[in-house]
Amino acid sequence: MARALFGEKIASKLLNVSIRPHNFFYIEKIYNFQKRKPISRLILSLPGKGCQFALESGGCTMCGFGKFSHQLGKNFSNKDLIALYRIAITLTKDIRPMNLVIYNGGSFLNDNEISPGVQLEICERVSNHPSIKNLLVESRVEFIDEKKIKRMKNTLQEKTLTIGIGLESQNDKIRNTIIKKGLNKEDYEKVIKLLKKEGIRVLTYVLLKPVYLSEKEAIEEAIKTIEYAFKVGADEVALESAFVQEGTLMAKLFKENNYNPPWLWSIIEVIKKTYNLGSVHVGGFSDQPPPIATPDNCPHCSEEIKKLLQQYRGTHDITLFNNLKCGCYKKWKKEVGITP
Repeated sequence: MARALFGEKIASKLLNVSIRPHNFFYIEKIYNFQKRKPISRLILSLPGKGCQFALESGGCTMCGFGKFSHQLGKNFSNKDLIALYRIAITLTKDIRPMNLVIYNGGSFLNDNEISPGVQLEICERVSNHPSIKNLLVESRVEFIDEKKIKRMKNTLQEKTLTIGIGLESQNDKIRNTIIKKGLNKEDYEKVIKLLKKEGIRVLTYVLLKPVYLSEKEAIEEAIKTIEYAFKVGADEVALESAFVQEGTLMAKLFKENNYNPPWLWSIIEVIKKTYNLGSVHVGGFSDQPPPIATPDNCPHCSEEIKKLLQQYRGTHDITLFNNLKCGCYKKWKKEVGITP
């Protein structure tokens, strides 16, 4: 089918990508707060030119996406990216996904990573898609400007645009000295005002457990950051629990036994303290390059709780976490200073 759609040369390249361990698209269920029910969304990974910020500065201390995307994407043309989109759309048409999420390991709105022509052609194709109602792309704030947002909004016509922004932490030192995000809160707030004025939805990413923070500090900071994000206008928050990827400072510290990803109990604690504030989603624990360590508890309860977290992603039913018991829960409570 790919050959019929795109011709022999492009199809050969794209089908080789599709059978790699990392799929360039997949469908998942996620809870939709507007519909108040689970919906299907199409996740599309476009091999752009990699995160420019990471390539120029070394990037964030937990992130291995940008350099990986650069290595993967440097051999893909603009025509290839559109062909990837078309394949994903064709192979999922019977599922009728309501949302489309595009990840490119960087900023979709950075013209050096994804060309303006590809940006707008995807928006135009989404505007004509029979089931997709919302397009979500990610960007650093420096690439978000009024002219570009208006152009995308006009091209999408009646479809909704959501921009995902990585804030990670509301604390300036944690965000810029420890995580090395290179983001001022003033710029973040300014962009949110611009997006809200244009009727664009804002998704804010919050990191649970950057390096150098204790488990207790990480929980407290994630809660504060979620509260701050909603206060300044974010429509949704994605709680991203740290997992360890090769080639990062986080990986170096992990191998030296100076860092561990968060407990699964910590994720549940943050959810319980923030789920009533608004749309708080829980990110997954895998990506590319594959993590070498992920959030965990003990061997007795980890798999059960990971399954419950997956159920929560589709239902946002907080009662899933009622009455959970395991011997490691006491150990976690002691570590974070929770008294019986």
